[in-house]
Amino acid sequence: RIRQKLEQYWGNTLKEKASVLYKTGRKLPTSTDMITSLIITLNDKGKIVDVEVKSTSGVRELDEAAVESFNKAGPFPNPPKGMAAQDGLIKIEWGFVVKG
Repeated sequence: RIRQKLEQYWGNTLKEKASVLYKTGRKLPTSTDMITSLIITLNDKGKIVDVEVKSTSGVRELDEAAVESFNKAGPFPNPPKGMAAQDGLIKIEWGFVVKG
């Protein structure tokens, strides 16, 4: 369910950020894959409480696109009850890959 919602936003957000990147004269490296890893915290209703970058792709615009995509896609209703910690929060690690 998360993947389906994210796909609605990731492509467009990535294009917007890439456009900004190219307008400033910068380019993405073509020889390596760039991976942004996020930790997303949801409450028991599926509302996003926090999105943090666990590891960066090395390109600020790609990291921003990943965070923005999650924030646009949320909330994620009906999270599995077994995923919640004692504090009622659910932590998910999610990676975004841009192929080089």
